[in-house]
Amino acid sequence: MIKTPRWKSELDICRSIKSLFIFEGEINDLQLYEEDGEATLVTLEQYLYFYLKEIGYDCISYYNRIDGFSNDFDGTGEMIKRFYKIAGENSGENVSMGRAVEVVRRAMKNCDTPTAIIMNLSSLMLTGPDHMQDAEIERFATLLLGSMQVESANSPAQGQYLNNLLFLTTHKANDLPAWLYLENPYAKVITLEKPSPDTRRTMFEMYRNDFSDWDSLDRDDADRYLKKLITITDGFSCYELNGVLTLCAQRNVRLHDAQTIINTYRYGQKEDPWEDFSSTMLSKLPQELKKDVIGQDCAIREVSDIIKRAANGLSGLQHSSVGRPKGVMFFAGPTGTGKTELAKSLARNIFGDESALIRFDMSEYAHEHSDQRLLGAPPGYVGYNAGGELTNAVKAHPFSILLFDEIEKAHPTILDKFLQILDDGRLTDSKGETIYFTETIIIFTSNKGIYKDTRSMDGSNMMQKIALVSAEDSYKTICESVKNEISNYFISELGRPEILNRIGNNLIVFDFIRPNVLQGILHKQISNVFTYIREVKKIEANLDEGSKAWRFLIEKASDNLEFGGRGVGNIVEKYLLNPLARRMSDDNWHEGIEYSIVDITESEETELVYVKREKN
Repeated sequence: MIKTPRWKSELDICRSIKSLFIFEGEINDLQLYEEDGEATLVTLEQYLYFYLKEIGYDCISYYNRIDGFSNDFDGTGEMIKRFYKIAGENSGENVSMGRAVEVVRRAMKNCDTPTAIIMNLSSLMLTGPDHMQDAEIERFATLLLGSMQVESANSPAQGQYLNNLLFLTTHKANDLPAWLYLENPYAKVITLEKPSPDTRRTMFEMYRNDFSDWDSLDRDDADRYLKKLITITDGFSCYELNGVLTLCAQRNVRLHDAQTIINTYRYGQKEDPWEDFSSTMLSKLPQELKKDVIGQDCAIREVSDIIKRAANGLSGLQHSSVGRPKGVMFFAGPTGTGKTELAKSLARNIFGDESALIRFDMSEYAHEHSDQRLLGAPPGYVGYNAGGELTNAVKAHPFSILLFDEIEKAHPTILDKFLQILDDGRLTDSKGETIYFTETIIIFTSNKGIYKDTRSMDGSNMMQKIALVSAEDSYKTICESVKNEISNYFISELGRPEILNRIGNNLIVFDFIRPNVLQGILHKQISNVFTYIREVKKIEANLDEGSKAWRFLIEKASDNLEFGGRGVGNIVEKYLLNPLARRMSDDNWHEGIEYSIVDITESEETELVYVKREKN
């Protein structure tokens, strides 16, 4: 048995009290209607016809400005004839909108036949509720007066009824003039919402026989698959869901495979990178990540576990919602330790392309209304049609990694938006379109817990940074200190423990760059330099790790470890890239010669000492 929709319950209660109803919301969607124990899908107009006829309305007419008065659901044509007779019009005459309001008023004043008139596309009957022309005001005023005729109409089957005037607006009640329904005792606004979980369940069960494996599945397994499908179709209209289920029936898919069809409709692509992530690739993931990020073995191990959990479909199973993002991580730790580089490496290894990493610098969203940049400006504001930077990016790239750098610098109102994303895996943008985050990995980064801002004690009242941890501390000590500071930030400073709760145990702390991993980082950066020269410039050049040049760079980088990998990169740029570019240009390095850098000298300017030999 179909559960009665809320809008119908409202109509049941109010139809003998109110005489003017304004329907808003999902009025163009299909509705589930039960007839002889069978569920069928019908339009709202048809549903209202069945409903009104069943309770005793003998005269039901529809009006829109294109077709005039009509009733396409009464196969006999008797109802529209009866309506014209009651309204004093010639049967079959197409009534223009200018005269239709008076016809409605006459029909509503009759006391003999229960009458319902449904004004379809009523918001198209005026240029705009805020700028109505005199003729439009007169029309709606006439309709309002007509709906105030509350004389009872006798029905042989059901007793006394009020003649009802029903408006079907296209979006919101405020598409119509406010004085029509605000503080009007005769009027009732009824909102039609997206299909409930019960409605979606009924629709899946309507197609039960079209799923090849439903009846053969264990009851618990079938129920588990069904619950997941009901969850991931949250926000679908009945029309959309019916189309997807029809496609499933045409392809004779299994219940388990229905999610693929749903995702194809939702994201516009068949390929699911998560499905292509083989066990072999997963087992090799830590080693692949370590090639890109050196010295962060603990962080990589935690990240790899989260990705393996996501790839195997185990994310969020302990919660009631299965629509959450694939994974949520919070990278914390000193600057230059590989947080962003690890996110890039994940994008390459999971989605095959670094461009799958979508990065947002949250220091750019520090102002109160910055959320409009992410989600889009509200209707009526500049840039409304452009959408939001975040919602547009996820809509275009539903399979991606979203990196929110320095999340603590964002305005608190933006953090509110993340609550819905982390919980439900979806967000409605300013245009009313639902954007899904269920196939994304979300990564927040922060330097919180490394330094603390405090005012100086010298009387200048200037802000200064106090180090809370250092490279001399053990990794365990750093983890405890950083996690405590971040917890204190969300709980005490922001007063938003629910955000921290959504992140859970996925707070991953990066270690300082230690001296024992310096050589690996330096080797990787220098290799990148000479690989580029060889592949793009076609010039063979090298720097041997046992040379004086190598020892020179190690010594300089060791003095700059407090700035992490970026500090090492700055040393490479100053003492290798700059003099290397100078020598390549001034000495005309060219193809066919091998150049070996043996030493780096530092006087007025840094110079490279190199030897060259012709290649065979």
